[in-house]
Amino acid sequence: MNINFLHRTTIITLLFTILSTTANATDWLGRISDDMPVCRLSIPGTHDAATGEGFIDADTLAGNYIARTQELTLAKQWEAGIRAFDLRPDLATDSLGMQKMTVFHGEFATNTTFSAVISMLRDSLRAHPSEFAIIIMRHESSPNRESSHWADRMDYILALNSDLLVDFRPDITVGQLRGRILLLSRDKYDSVPHGAFVEGWRHDGIIDTANPATIQGCTQKGSLLVQDLYDTSQEADMEAKTKAMQQLFLLGTRRKADEAGRYTWMINHTSGYCITSTEYTKEPVSTTEGYRANAAKTNLLMAKLLEERTAEGRRGGAGIVMMDFGGTDRSGCQDVYGQRLVNDVIKNNIFSSNE
Repeated sequence: MNINFLHRTTIITLLFTILSTTANATDWLGRISDDMPVCRLSIPGTHDAATGEGFIDADTLAGNYIARTQELTLAKQWEAGIRAFDLRPDLATDSLGMQKMTVFHGEFATNTTFSAVISMLRDSLRAHPSEFAIIIMRHESSPNRESSHWADRMDYILALNSDLLVDFRPDITVGQLRGRILLLSRDKYDSVPHGAFVEGWRHDGIIDTANPATIQGCTQKGSLLVQDLYDTSQEADMEAKTKAMQQLFLLGTRRKADEAGRYTWMINHTSGYCITSTEYTKEPVSTTEGYRANAAKTNLLMAKLLEERTAEGRRGGAGIVMMDFGGTDRSGCQDVYGQRLVNDVIKNNIFSSNE
């Protein structure tokens, strides 16, 4: 048999596979029925999503050492199939003395603004109207920044983009959300939300079904179970996190479409850091290496859980899975399994056509 022919065939097959995977990731929500409740999906998301844009010059050195949780830009994350984005905006004064709604991670300013992210998502949704985006927002306040006008400025930005934002309701469907953004804010910027306000967020790794967090839209309120234990630098905390991850995962994937609590929303974080440092601070803080080392364990664990459930034919319900290094399997010298996890989250859905 002709070796050159085999070589060309192998290359063509590989390119076709890559292109097919990219296309499927870019428009994967288009293969889900309009009447599917969003809370019954499995959705890949990124923790401190904007750190993939890099940090401003003054923050680059320390930011890359302490606070980088993503390798891919937001646009590349979208292309990878990520549809939920954790954003932490605050007001920052630029070199010209102008205040901008910059996206931060802690003290470190990324190279993007909240308005720029909204514009990127608007363009992405216009190009891919079958898709939607979820923003999980927190005001990244700091005593080192003047942000007394944060609420007014945020409300103004959201009002300018009101055509893109959807009011929350617990049973909102994929069809109702296509082409638009659902904004879940952990901080209030007005008495009425442009999406929803979240209250009761917790970081202790306890899944308390009797006392869930709440998601309050303009007219309707829903329940939220959230696992966001982020400091895993102690062995006991890593054990608590992985246990809580699995508990919330099983709660979501085992619930039935007609049972009480079927419209409960779930946000399950694999993200966190297990190595700290005092290189730039007096007290121990997170490190990028710590985020990588944590992802090497927790992203892999969640990927295996999803693969097992999908192989059993049990799809959907894992909720929003927030991860570090989404869309890339390697960061620094670590295998972080972010592309594998994104793919596994997407595959664990009930598609309207056979896969």
